[in-house]
Amino acid sequence: MSKLQLKIVTPEKEIYDGEVEMVTVTTPDGEIGILPYHANLMAQVIPGELRIKVGDKVVPMAIGSGLLQMSDNTLILATDMAEKAEDIDERAVEEAKERAKAALEQTLTDEEYAVSLATLEKALAQLKVKRRHHHP
Repeated sequence: MSKLQLKIVTPEKEIYDGEVEMVTVTTPDGEIGILPYHANLMAQVIPGELRIKVGDKVVPMAIGSGLLQMSDNTLILATDMAEKAEDIDERAVEEAKERAKAALEQTLTDEEYAVSLATLEKALAQLKVKRRHHHP
């Protein structure tokens, strides 16, 4: 079966580098699936769930905002957050969500509002992925 090379990078580190069968990611226009040899593409990604199909397994991750570029059968995803479902600390994320919601109710500058909203969107993405793929 054909594969594509996937690289996921955040400002802190490289999160993933390997061959995969398919990647599903959320853009402002909706969810897209990228298969091997997809046409060259550059797109914005928004906070949500990223699914990586590797063999028979699907690896779910929560991702933040960023960009993806597909070129020469290599997909590079640059994002401000990427966490596997099992690495998400649900309680810490819930607390961050509540702090962000409280901050949004205050009088904020445009920049403070944007930062708080981005924090809230990332927390909601993490909670969605964690709760959807929680296996006690």
